[in-house]
Amino acid sequence: MMRTGVVLAVLMGLAAVPSVNAQQPSARAWTDSSSFLVGDPITVRVEIAHHGTLRFAPLVGDTLGAFHILARTPVRSSSTTTATAEFTVAVYDSGTVILPPLRFAYTEPPDSTQRIVATNPLILTIRLVDVDTTKDIKDIKPPLSIPVTVAEISLIIGTLVGLTLLIYAFMQLRKRKRQPEEQYQPPPKPAHVIALEELALLKMKRLWQQGLIKLYYTEVSEIVRRYFENRFGFLSLEKTTDETLQDLQYFAAAHPVLPQAETLLRRADLVKFAKYQPTIAENEETLALAFEIVDRTRVIERPAPEAHAIEQGEASEVVHV
Repeated sequence: MMRTGVVLAVLMGLAAVPSVNAQQPSARAWTDSSSFLVGDPITVRVEIAHHGTLRFAPLVGDTLGAFHILARTPVRSSSTTTATAEFTVAVYDSGTVILPPLRFAYTEPPDSTQRIVATNPLILTIRLVDVDTTKDIKDIKPPLSIPVTVAEISLIIGTLVGLTLLIYAFMQLRKRKRQPEEQYQPPPKPAHVIALEELALLKMKRLWQQGLIKLYYTEVSEIVRRYFENRFGFLSLEKTTDETLQDLQYFAAAHPVLPQAETLLRRADLVKFAKYQPTIAENEETLALAFEIVDRTRVIERPAPEAHAIEQGEASEVVHV
């Protein structure tokens, strides 16, 4: 009897081992390909095998390593023992990159203890668009020809005649009047004054608070780029972010704000071209970065030496009296 009891206990212990292991879920991630172009949306599929009574929640933020999370689906149960989820990601640098494991928290009611299960990492190749340098550069499509109607021709002729008569009347009026005295022309506004006025107006518009995220980042990045053109004298509106940052390297006054400029311009690129959805804190920080860039690089105006000497002379006279 004692031997029979021992054998039964051993067999029951061995049988319990698979059941314990069966309680542990396992997750697997995969993509349809291992090679993608820079900026392509990549669909990552996840399958979680479990015993059917677990609840899962993804522990994935807006970014995962070098990847940006563009979209995601909730974890769904495809069967009593399988759950699935999908993530759409993108990366904006070429080369071989690793997508870190996707982590999921799970609980088994009624136990509220939270545990973690993670997928396997994925090794992907991100490549640039192949360019055939042996061929000439040409448009994707030829220019469109727009037919001109009779009404449009009449409108153009009428406009030209009206402009001619207006110019003639203006010239006759100038002949009848005396040559006006030269009027004082105020100096142009400094670059930082123009930029600060535009940023203040943008703040009053409250674009991102109304959900106009893309328009908000378009305007704030254009204001900063226009300020770089007026302040440092190089074209920025027609250049990429990398080209603008490279040009700023040549100006010592811009060195203290290079990190802020890179953060603002790259975040604006993600919003405008990659459909990135920034947080409220990032929206507020972006405008603050723009104000900081202008304030820290503006030209500090000092009085002319002659004016300073006159002021000093007037002060001496007052003291002498």
